[in-house]
Amino acid sequence: MSARGRTLDNAIAVAAPIVADVRDRGDAALLEWTERFDGLRPDGFAVPEAQIRGASVDDDVLDALRAMIRAVRIFNEAQRPRDTTVEAAPGIVTERRWVPLDSIGICVPSGTFPLPSSLVMTAVPALVAGVRRIAIVTPNAADPILVVARELGLNEIYAVGGAQAVAALAYGTETIPGVDRIVGPGNAYVTAAKLLVSSRVGIDLPAGPSEVIVIADATADPDACAADLLAQAEHGPDSTAILLSSYPALSDAVSTLVAQYDNISVETVGSLAEALARAEEFAPEHLELHVADPDALLGGVRNAGSVFLGGSAVVGDYAAGATHVLPTGGLARSSGGLGLETFMKPLQVVRTTPAGAASAAAVVGPVARAEGLPLHAAAAELGARRAVAGAAQETS
Repeated sequence: MSARGRTLDNAIAVAAPIVADVRDRGDAALLEWTERFDGLRPDGFAVPEAQIRGASVDDDVLDALRAMIRAVRIFNEAQRPRDTTVEAAPGIVTERRWVPLDSIGICVPSGTFPLPSSLVMTAVPALVAGVRRIAIVTPNAADPILVVARELGLNEIYAVGGAQAVAALAYGTETIPGVDRIVGPGNAYVTAAKLLVSSRVGIDLPAGPSEVIVIADATADPDACAADLLAQAEHGPDSTAILLSSYPALSDAVSTLVAQYDNISVETVGSLAEALARAEEFAPEHLELHVADPDALLGGVRNAGSVFLGGSAVVGDYAAGATHVLPTGGLARSSGGLGLETFMKPLQVVRTTPAGAASAAAVVGPVARAEGLPLHAAAAELGARRAVAGAAQETS
């Protein structure tokens, strides 16, 4: 866990001057940092409409992306939070309404490989929520990403990435207007930049390098365990994949299958209870339960971004409608994955009747004076007097 924290601390030190420079100098800084990291100075960042219209993928890829979009939409439509209206005090009705954010920015990874699935996971919930403006930043505006954007009717796309893109979305530049919340996964520097700007804009969560813990007993298939570890390790050398097995023979078999990967570790533990305790302490992004009775183990899980039973994390990450934008770095102890509520906010409404104003003064006055705020008490008592006077006029 300490190594995870050090990685982020180092990334923050690198990202901080980039974020500050883009904040202060806008497009000029954005161009310079992009040239420094990519080796070429772009003519601009906005992806032309013609490029979006002309993007294409193979038919099987398009069918799969459409199926993913459909599943994510169905799952998110079922998540809509309920508005509440309660008379919690006599004559005072309090409401909590859920309203969509006005604008969001989506970071879509596209370094070594473009990740159109990340755009699906972030843009579809935003559309279901009713977000008016959706801006996409991606360092490589590859066709699969543009195809998803076109399928969703999105055309505000900027070919820029890294910490500089996050700063542009947060503070706005001459080319890229700022947004209200920034979402989407990225490398350690994107994660660091999101944290650095979080006092100005909302962020979903600092989703960093991929993580998986696989808990396995004697019933587990070593090939399946190895395949799932390899799938997460494939994201890059900073990803973490761990097998916690209560069966030494399984550990040995899996170790042989994954020996060439430095970011995969295989450990034998004394019991499934010990494995679960280790996983709870680590709080992984993905947790797979390859055990005879996964539901029994599931009852003890609290700290994980997403839990997978009967199948690989890749199934849940792509085909189930569930999000794969999940907390990493131990933040699953306090945060969950991206959901519909990420793109909404509660709006509180308080309706006060004349009778409510009168009864409220008996609460506000004593408490406000005890807190050294006599003008709060005076405002409440004035409201009560006016309410009484108004009621008297109506009856006269």
